[in-house]
Order: sequence, then C-alpha cells, then structure tokens
Amino acid sequence: MTLTLRKIALKLRGEPFFLITLAATLAVSVFARPHASAINWSVISILFAQMLVCAAFEECALLSSLASWIVGVFRTPKTLGFAMVLLTGVLAMFVTNDIALLTVVPVTISISKLTGRGPRILVVLETISANLFSAMTPFGNPQNLYLYSYFNIPAPEFFNTMLPFGALGIALLLLSVPLLCRGGCYNAERAPFVTKNRRLLIAAAAVFVVNILSVLRVVDYRIALALAAVVFLALAPRLFKSVDYVLLLTFILFFLFTDALTSIPSVRAFFGGLLGSKASVLLASAALSQIISNVPAAVVLSGFTGQYGALLLGVSAGGLGTLIASLASLISYKLYVRVFPDEARAYLKAFHALNAAFLAILLAALTVVLVL
Repeated sequence: MTLTLRKIALKLRGEPFFLITLAATLAVSVFARPHASAINWSVISILFAQMLVCAAFEECALLSSLASWIVGVFRTPKTLGFAMVLLTGVLAMFVTNDIALLTVVPVTISISKLTGRGPRILVVLETISANLFSAMTPFGNPQNLYLYSYFNIPAPEFFNTMLPFGALGIALLLLSVPLLCRGGCYNAERAPFVTKNRRLLIAAAAVFVVNILSVLRVVDYRIALALAAVVFLALAPRLFKSVDYVLLLTFILFFLFTDALTSIPSVRAFFGGLLGSKASVLLASAALSQIISNVPAAVVLSGFTGQYGALLLGVSAGGLGTLIASLASLISYKLYVRVFPDEARAYLKAFHALNAAFLAILLAALTVVLVL
C-alpha cells in the first residue's frame, strides 16, 4: 500500500495543473461547499471513451499509417500546416474542440516522428484552430452549447454574432501558418495504409462513431460509455492503462471549483455590479476565462447579464489566452508533453506567445465593434 501511495505521489508531483486546480478547489470550498451534481459526467465519459479510442487506433497502427500518407501528400511544412490546421478546425466545428484535438494531435505527433521535425508550433496552431473554429457553431464547444440553450438564442442570430469573430480569427490563423511553418520538402514517399489487428480497429471505429453521436446528443452518453467499456474490456483491456486519469480528475475539479465559486454571495455581488455594458461583458468574460477557463466563465457570468452576444464573443476570445483558458488547450498540452516531456517549458512559451497575440488582436477588434 505504501509503495502504491508513493507511486501516486510521484505521479502527481509531475502534474502541476492538477495540483493547482486541487488547491484552488479546496480553498474555495472553505467558503462554499461544491456539489457532486455539478460534475458534467457527459464530458468526462466522452473524454474517457475518446482516450481509449485513440489508444486503440495507435495500437492498430492507424495513426502512423495515416501520418505516412499525409506526409506523402503534403510534402512541405507549409502545406502540411494548412492541411492539419484546417482539418482540426473543421472537426472542431462538428465534434467539439476537445475531441478534435484528441483525434488530430496524436496524428501530428506521429507525423513528426516520420519527418524528424518537432511538432510544437503545429500543435499550438492546431489548438488555436480548434478554439477558433469551434466557436462558429452552437455545438462546437461546451460554452457555446450552454449559452445557446440558456438564452434560447435563435440560430440565425448566433451565426451572425459569431461570423465576424470567426472570420478575423481564422484569417489571422491562416496568415500565421506560412510564417511559422517553414522548411524544405520532406523526404518521404506516399505510403499506403497498412494497419493491424483489424478486429480491434473496426470495433474502435464503431466506438468512435457512437461517441461522436453522443457529443451531438443523438445517443445518450451512458450508452457510448458502456459500449466503450465492454468493447475494450473484451478486446484490449491493456488500453485502460493508456487513459490519462489525472486529466479526467482535473476536469472534475474544474466543475466542483465553478460550483463552489458561484455560490459565494460576494462573488455574485461583484459580477452583478461589473457587467454594465457590452464592452464590459466582453472584457470581463475574456479575463475570467484566463483564470477559471471559458466554460466555467460562461456559466458564472450568464446569471448576471442578458448581453449574451458579448458573452459569447468574450468566452470565445478568452479561450485563446492562458493554458487553462480553454480545457481543450489543456488536452493538447497533455498529449504533447506525454511524448516530449523535456519540452514542456518550450511548449508553454510558444503557446502563450501565440495565444497572447491572437487574444490581443481579437479583443481590440471586438471592443471597437461593440462600442460602435
């Protein structure tokens, strides 16, 4: 038992974001007790199933085979950058930003092993792409889905609100790719798909489809979770060791932290007096997103303002700031440092530099639009 606890302690020492979130949750809980009912088990189960699916795809050599094919088609850093950034964005619009990154980032890492070139900048750009493109649809990310339902926003109004934000953000992203993704041609031939363990691959693909349907609320998330558990327990129970349980616990703590924070009267009074105009809603929601992430920020501030257009824009832009500003960003970081643990600091430096630039430009433009 002592040895097991020691292993857990050593594991958690290498998880600073989990420890920070745990400390913040415990601190807030002194003033207001969080409720277990605040945990969004749908999000947790979808992430859990998707991690199993990605592990299965990797074991079946699907990701490495796909990487070989992509490198053979897009043979320069620039064309590859455009392809991967746009693929991530389009996926994020329909299957949410976190699942898009869970799907694409492992492929990007596999590509880097073939080319011998580090994927740090490309993974950062993919993360920005997921957060930008996902803001364009009501179901592209959790905060959009929540606000769309909470305020009963008409679909045409939603798209009209988000179109300027998306157009500017995506234009900045596409301008960034040729500036940041440079280099000569890759020395790689187009390779055919060569996979293994076809039975596991087909089963994992079925779980993937059902999991996506659960994101779209076509299938109940509990059915998707049960299917994933049964399939992988029967065919590949070893894959359960590949799940990042610390990340799942971090998500759970975020939900508990938000629930406790929103129950504190002084916090509610503060935000009630702060949100007096569209510009203040925009800036406050973007700023709060940097601290507690944009999903909790949307939940917290929705009870204090009817300016849902400014709130939508604020939490969407706010997801481009710090690493915890969007939980999807935390996912791509975890995927990256799992393979490149020595590059964590370099990744964070590149991530925050690019995100700060995008956030500053978008907030400046949106503030002008709302004031005028």
